[in-house]
Amino acid sequence: MRRERRHMNRADQIVAAHGERLREEYGFLADPSLPLWQNVERRIGDYNITDFTSRPRNQACHNLLQHHPLPKGTVRLLGKGLNYCIKPDTILKTTDKTFERLTKDIRRIYTFRDEPPLSDDGYIPSLYIKSDFPFDPADDRIEEALKNFCQAVQHKQRDRQRRRKPRRNITVGEWDLITFLRRHDQYIVIQADKNLGPCILDRDTYIFRAFKEHLGNKRNYRLLTKQQAINHHQLLRYEFDSWRTRHDKVISDYEKDFFRRSRQGKRDRFARFRMTAKVHKSPWKMRPIVCCAGTWMNDWSKWLDYQLQHLKCHVSSFVQDSQQIVEEVRQLRVPPNALLCTMDAQSMYNNIDTEHAIAVLDEWLDHLDATNQLPPLYPLDAIKDAYRLIMRNNLFEFGDTYWLQLLGTAMGTSAAVMWATLYFGYHEERKLLPKYRLSLFYFKRFIDDIFLIWTGTREEWNAYCADLNNFGLLKWDIEELATSVNFLDLTLTIEGDRLTTKTYQKAMNLYLYIPPSSAHPESCIKGTVFGLVLRYYQQNTYRHDFVYFVVLLYRRLLERGWEREYIRGLVRDATASAVACGKNRTLPTEKRVADVSKMIFIHVQYHPDDISRRELRDLYDEHCSELFQEIMGVEPPIIAYSRQRNVGDYVTQAKLHEAPGRTASSIMGEFEAGLDPT
Repeated sequence: MRRERRHMNRADQIVAAHGERLREEYGFLADPSLPLWQNVERRIGDYNITDFTSRPRNQACHNLLQHHPLPKGTVRLLGKGLNYCIKPDTILKTTDKTFERLTKDIRRIYTFRDEPPLSDDGYIPSLYIKSDFPFDPADDRIEEALKNFCQAVQHKQRDRQRRRKPRRNITVGEWDLITFLRRHDQYIVIQADKNLGPCILDRDTYIFRAFKEHLGNKRNYRLLTKQQAINHHQLLRYEFDSWRTRHDKVISDYEKDFFRRSRQGKRDRFARFRMTAKVHKSPWKMRPIVCCAGTWMNDWSKWLDYQLQHLKCHVSSFVQDSQQIVEEVRQLRVPPNALLCTMDAQSMYNNIDTEHAIAVLDEWLDHLDATNQLPPLYPLDAIKDAYRLIMRNNLFEFGDTYWLQLLGTAMGTSAAVMWATLYFGYHEERKLLPKYRLSLFYFKRFIDDIFLIWTGTREEWNAYCADLNNFGLLKWDIEELATSVNFLDLTLTIEGDRLTTKTYQKAMNLYLYIPPSSAHPESCIKGTVFGLVLRYYQQNTYRHDFVYFVVLLYRRLLERGWEREYIRGLVRDATASAVACGKNRTLPTEKRVADVSKMIFIHVQYHPDDISRRELRDLYDEHCSELFQEIMGVEPPIIAYSRQRNVGDYVTQAKLHEAPGRTASSIMGEFEAGLDPT
């Protein structure tokens, strides 16, 4: 009898395990003792009503495949959007790092509780890396309160998990497809340029185009062996240390801490070359990107960018964004002979001659220094040495190949934008604007895009175009003079003596706004709606244009699965807010500035089924608030949410996956031999 019971228990365990495997594979488990109709009824009953009502109808991606069929389900998966956050089936991991970070912050505040507030003189927020110094434990009462708060939150999470286990917001088939695409030998998923949506293409085509359109240009790039790249990287380490020693007296203590923590916390890793697809071009091309995030060289470039930002006031054509254009052109009264034009630089970063740019910036900075136009205590020599080393030594990897950029702005580095802006700004300030000041009624440039209002003759226009293209290697694509042009996200039109503006949207944009099933807080879609409605209100001169784009937004959000009444309410509130902002141009009421050194952030990974922000605050108030305020004078906590991993985190990577026998170097060999797999 005992043996039979043991065998029966073992059989039950095997059947249960097999059933669990089926449930994981198909998402449900049928009961063989029930008829088919009842199993179907039970399966449908397991669905949440939002699984049906909030399913996006606008699901699309850019299919650039040439040699392989589109995997089944790809449009549905990528059509969710690469920013679609995947909801885990547990809430117990959302606070994995919460209490470690909170404990460290509390111990830091406790350690310095009797110290006077630190002066912010010299502090640069963009040049800050958090210290990893291990602070001693705080007062026993504080440590006990932290422990009780931690246990209370975890107990509440376990209770909620036990009462209703969360369900993932993707199907088993979609997860299998994510796993399939993640490092597939034949397919690769990338982002379209200008945020126009996800693309899927053949991996061999992607790698071949990297050499055909970019890395195969020996004027711009030099191939290195792995050992040469490592040696060069190590040499840069020595150069950086030497630079810090030479300019120690002009680098602030905050900046020294930033450099020290950067060197200690970031290993010697190479930047990575990748590309996005210019699907708005016909035929489509690839835009090169170098991902420098997480490298100590880019931290050095952040410092350089911060210093170069002080010089943008000397570039009169500099424009921050399209909103600045709107505000300025609406004040203009244009003459009867005025015409509009836009210009686009041809691969601006790649076509800036590095040595020419260094010579130009040296001369301009020396002139500004001699005429006392630089900020006080500006570290001129340190900046010059820094941009020489950074712009001449952009190292990166692409698969199993290593490269040194020989020509052009160091792509991917933080200082690249300001470097390019200042470089051509020199030509504008020294030649174009002085020579054509009477003909250039209005002139603005956003990095590599120019918008101008021309009032001169055709002969002067031809001379201006020739001078525009007579500066280093950089050339410009110049549109015809017209009364209406598209610039950035605007359409500008001359009507009488006025300029009117209207929102401009690219035809290839898929408008994959986050759907309601994505694991985002509701505040995200609210912020999206309020931000876009405000932008449309500011950009469109005529009310009917504003209404047109707001209605388009409303319809696109419905196509993404949002409830009609909810979006209607958001749009109504956003419109009222935009109108109020337009009428009320007064300065905002001054708010009390909190002591940053006493602020507490409770970092939590967001999960829709987790305990709420209000519940977290209540637990904090119950266990910590009064004690922490009494001993340390801390401010009320701020609940800071981070997102879950999204589809893009899984299916796109900066580091290139290479199929066996189809490495980057082997495909480069095919390119050099004249073979073309595309």
